[in-house]
Amino acid sequence: MACVSLFFIFHFSFFNLATAQQPWNYTSVREAHLDDAYFVEPPAPVKVKIQKAVPSRSLGQAVSQSLFNRSYRLSVDKRNRLCFLSDSLSFTLPESTATECLPYLVSHRYWQQRYQTLQQWAFVSMDNRLLIDVDTADHRYGPYSPVTWLGYRFQPSADWPVVFTIRTNSRREQELTLPALQTLAEWGAFTTVAGQEAYEQNLASRRQAQQAEEEALRQHLDSLDRRSEHVARQADSIAVAMQQDSLHLAELQVMADVQATKEKMNRKTLFLMSVNPARSDYMFGLEFNFYNCFDRVITKIEITVTPVNAKGRIQKDQFNRDVRTVRCMGPIRPGSPAQYTFDELFWDDKGRIQYMRVTSVTFHFTDGTHRTFSGYEKILKHTLNP
Repeated sequence: MACVSLFFIFHFSFFNLATAQQPWNYTSVREAHLDDAYFVEPPAPVKVKIQKAVPSRSLGQAVSQSLFNRSYRLSVDKRNRLCFLSDSLSFTLPESTATECLPYLVSHRYWQQRYQTLQQWAFVSMDNRLLIDVDTADHRYGPYSPVTWLGYRFQPSADWPVVFTIRTNSRREQELTLPALQTLAEWGAFTTVAGQEAYEQNLASRRQAQQAEEEALRQHLDSLDRRSEHVARQADSIAVAMQQDSLHLAELQVMADVQATKEKMNRKTLFLMSVNPARSDYMFGLEFNFYNCFDRVITKIEITVTPVNAKGRIQKDQFNRDVRTVRCMGPIRPGSPAQYTFDELFWDDKGRIQYMRVTSVTFHFTDGTHRTFSGYEKILKHTLNP
């Protein structure tokens, strides 16, 4: 069952905050000017510097309450000092100390924007039985179940500072962390209302096209039957004999052309007949048409592709991916073609990805051996219609 258009805007970084800046933190003190932020409790060395930088009279307000794991209104004064203000606390840090606090200041504005984007996800796949509680006995919505976003809350964690609360058709509220959301998005678990409608419309269009093909085939068979009857009645005529000879010669010519093409592809190791795009509004996919130019049966093909922007440079997609590897299962006998389509290789709702390059193809054979072709330019030499 083909997946429909999905939306996943987050870029989740699994690096430690000590070595990499998360997108929801600030990169400079000036960037935090007039913004709301959740102050995650920093490590002990940073806490000691804060206590030394804040006058004791200001810290006196926090005798019965913590300075950390709470929200503040931030501002920056003329001396580049970072000012913290809440309902009951206010203190100021010099720029040097405030800079060390930046990895532990989580932007409210960032998560409000991300949460608004998440609310477009109206349905979740019924196949999820690990991270999402879904009543799989309820099939009113087809392969998807409605999902309701109830909100989010901050938690004392610099790595994963936000937890989202949702409800599906099971009616039980459940919380999802960022790693869980990322895993679900990679599965293609979520879809929007428009995506669900597009899926249903696509399914109906396929059925209609299949019916049209069946009708065309039936008419063609009827036409062949009528022609067969006519040939049977005129079998003794010279005209019919000539027509049969002509058809036979044309068939022989087609067979000869096919055989010549196969011999050429076998001789030049042309295994990739064509690569065609399979793209929707936000989704980039490819259709591969292979030909087994080897003398052994192919059991599996592994293909690696990379997205490229308008300047011909590698372009990461919405999930921060710049390479994908897919597998095409055989068997493919020598001299036989095979077609494979992958609809969801990369996601890009900003229009940065222009096309994709095949950078590696590995063939696995029944005798346990394999053969790899690496490099975009080299693979072009093994492509019939680049």
